[in-house]
Amino acid sequence: MKISILILVLLSSSNLYSQNSRDEFDVFLLPQGYGVKLLSSTGTSSIINDISNLGFMNPASISGFDNYTAGLSYQLSSSIDEAYILSIGSSRIHNWYPQSFGGTVKWNNFTLGLGFGQKYNGTLDFGKIPVTTSSNPDGTGEFIEPVMESTIQTYSITAAYALKELFQTKDNLSFGIRFNLNRFHQKEELDKLNIKATALFSNVTIGLIYDLIYSDYRRLKLGLSYESNSKFKAEIEVHSQQLTPQIDSLPPTNLNPIKIYYTGETPAELRFDLAADITTNFLLYSNLTTVFWKTSNNNLKDQIEFSTGVTFNISEKFSTGIGLYYSDRKYQEDILRLNSKFEVLFLTTGLKYSLKFFYIDLSIADSHLISGEFREQTIGKLGLGVIF
Repeated sequence: MKISILILVLLSSSNLYSQNSRDEFDVFLLPQGYGVKLLSSTGTSSIINDISNLGFMNPASISGFDNYTAGLSYQLSSSIDEAYILSIGSSRIHNWYPQSFGGTVKWNNFTLGLGFGQKYNGTLDFGKIPVTTSSNPDGTGEFIEPVMESTIQTYSITAAYALKELFQTKDNLSFGIRFNLNRFHQKEELDKLNIKATALFSNVTIGLIYDLIYSDYRRLKLGLSYESNSKFKAEIEVHSQQLTPQIDSLPPTNLNPIKIYYTGETPAELRFDLAADITTNFLLYSNLTTVFWKTSNNNLKDQIEFSTGVTFNISEKFSTGIGLYYSDRKYQEDILRLNSKFEVLFLTTGLKYSLKFFYIDLSIADSHLISGEFREQTIGKLGLGVIF
């Protein structure tokens, strides 16, 4: 049963895919592969965060970074033995790639930023499958280990402008816009069969932040941003190591196989953020996001994500934070009873060490305490940054 479904998956014909037309199949991406994009020691706010997460933040937030700033992060995630039906697992790939990067330059009230981020990184792990034949129905003693890897990487450019003391008070209003160029890549291997598909696609994010300053140590920030959805269509390239021997006596033949495609879509997102300095060293933040998954040809509901937390300055060099991050994946018709298994509540925490021009940012998110069985995971992240 499992082998039959696996083969159909790799040939784009299984129940994990829906067929749009004769030559197009919707790619299947597990929610675990999206991770916690805004994770840092300061939590998961879209307006108060580390510069390395620039590509996922409210684009107006880059007005809050001083002078010339740059940051880089790496991420490790625990694998999930059972992330979907039939004991299909999931894990992260290419850990030597940065998870995110961001950098800004500022001219008076104008700020420009460049960013990179892994929007999706994950696999479908089927384990080792025994090879069977008609003469050895119980197995030949050999195994194949299928590979199915998917990534979506985002390259971005962000521009923001800040209007200071807009209403003749200590307040700022910042506007920002970001252009995102996304790259989808899928790799599949089954014994001697190799499949690859790649596509480039784009979308935009707009945002604004209102910053009300009560005193030198107390301020309130309100943020609103919207990221447009984006669709992609990737031509599938099929290669086999079992090549037909060349017969010299026959003339060369040009084959024109039928082209088939993976199609997919990253959803639109509407974010609302709040951050408030309660005391000199104590900050409270909150975020509410609507993710618009629902389309005319899928079975998904729109998704609500919520996060909240606090950060605390221990000293001039050390700061820490703790928070909660909730997400889910819900189907309109929950035939396989997956909705509760995809609910997840991460506990996030972190520590930041800062020198004059350099800092180290460590953060952890863990969901083993209260989450569905498909979402129990630990994520660790290391960020490095410079400020000039």
